[in-house]
Amino acid sequence: MSKRFPFTWAAAGLGLVLALVLALGSGPGSGVDTQAARGMPLLTRLFIGEFGFLITVAGAFWGFKHRRSQGAEIATLIAAIACVVLAVAFLVMGIGLWTETFPSRPNP
Repeated sequence: MSKRFPFTWAAAGLGLVLALVLALGSGPGSGVDTQAARGMPLLTRLFIGEFGFLITVAGAFWGFKHRRSQGAEIATLIAAIACVVLAVAFLVMGIGLWTETFPSRPNP
């Protein structure tokens, strides 16, 4: 591993914490009614999802770029793959938030 703490590990850690906050902080209903006592508002969940997605995509990009320039470090590869998985999870959670908020209506 390099002497400095790489951004990829920080992005993976922060992404994991944000994913847990997003998954556990939604409350039991987690439907459109987000003003429950234990639920987070929809805008907060959307912001956490978008920020987590951007951080983990940047971490994956930086990790693969660092791996390409520094050689084969298995630790950097593991962190970059974790960032990719978390980015996909944030994407799916974000799309799920939008589709539960704005359900599709049939055209008249």
